[in-house]
Formats: sequence, structure tokens, C-alpha cells
Amino acid sequence: MLELPERQSLADVICERLEHMILSGVLKPGQPINEKALSDSNGLSRAPIREACRRLEQAGLVEIIVNRGAYVRTISRRTAEELCEIRVVLAIHAGRLAAAAFTKPRVAELKRTMQAIETAARDGDLAAFYRLNHDFHMAIIEAAGNRRLAEIYTGINKELNLFRWRAFQGAPGLDDSVSAHRAIVAALEAGDADALVATVEAHLRAANKRLMDCGIEDD
Repeated sequence: MLELPERQSLADVICERLEHMILSGVLKPGQPINEKALSDSNGLSRAPIREACRRLEQAGLVEIIVNRGAYVRTISRRTAEELCEIRVVLAIHAGRLAAAAFTKPRVAELKRTMQAIETAARDGDLAAFYRLNHDFHMAIIEAAGNRRLAEIYTGINKELNLFRWRAFQGAPGLDDSVSAHRAIVAALEAGDADALVATVEAHLRAANKRLMDCGIEDD
């Protein structure tokens, strides 16, 4: 049964639960969201479930097909390429803004996240790796101090997750990511904005290439 926290509507809770299931790969691209099963298993009316699906459609995670229902969105190769390029542009701009904002405590916190990423990579814990990797990069994005940029960047990453779950088998490029994270932290410790931006760009372009080398063709 879904529990309703204070100051959250039922649609909010359902939306968060469904988003987590989509982003974690429990619900895969193209898979239907079964309103009846959700309604029956949680004793809910379908109205808040439909509202949650509409919100997820606006976020680019769900596709609602008339007379058929809601499905986890399938991202085409072309769309993924476009999202990847936008992500790089945003990260470069945010890196320049963030370089001057990183204090020693912030760098120390980022280093702790980096070390946790290395542990997850060594253990082959993909779920922890992707979560910590997201936290690592969002720390830089948020340090830029541009709230809308951070929201757009987060939305793009969520959409790219749909393609990642469709494309990836195994854990490609973890060692390369670990090396890049070390270089990013080193650039921040040195206060070198140019090195930070260059490293972030190279890291994201390499990650984008790994994603696009999966062999999936446009639908």
C-alpha cells in the first residue's frame, strides 16, 4: 500500500514511485503502466494514477496513447544524440560558473562522492554507481547557481536514462569514468577553470559515445 506523507498529494506520491521505477529500470521503455493493477493493489481510484502519468508525460518519461493507455517512453537514437549534445553544452557552461564557487569543503565533499563511486565501480554495483555518478555531476551543476539550468540538466539525464536502459548490457566505461572524476576533482582543487571545463567536456563526450555505440538504430 502507498503511504501518504504530510503535505503530499496522492498524485505526488504515485508520480514519485513511478518515476523511481522507470529511472531504476524496474519499468522498461515500451512497457505499459497498468492503471488497474496499481489501483487494485493499493486500493486507489484511477484519477490520481492518471494525473501522475500526465505529469510523467510532461517530464518526457511516459507516452500516453489514446485508447491504449500509458507506456514508458522509448527514446530513439536520434533523440538520444540530441539530448547528449545539449547535456554537454549545459555542463560546459555550468563548469565555468561553478569553478569559482567551489570552496574547500565543497571539494572535500565531491572527493568523498568520487571515492564512493570508485568503490561502486570496483564492486560492480551499477545501481550505486549511476546514482553516485549523478550526484557527482549535479554537485558541479548546482554550484553554478542557476536553478533553471540545473532543472533542465536533470530532466535531460532522466530522459537519457530511458535510452540507457534500452541500450546497455553490463557496465561499460566504469574505469574511464573513475579516471575522469579524479581529473575533475584535481582541477577543482587547483582552481583551474579551463582544465575543469576541458575534463568535463571530454568525460561527457566519451560517455555519450559509449551510449551511442550501443548499435541501436532509429525506430
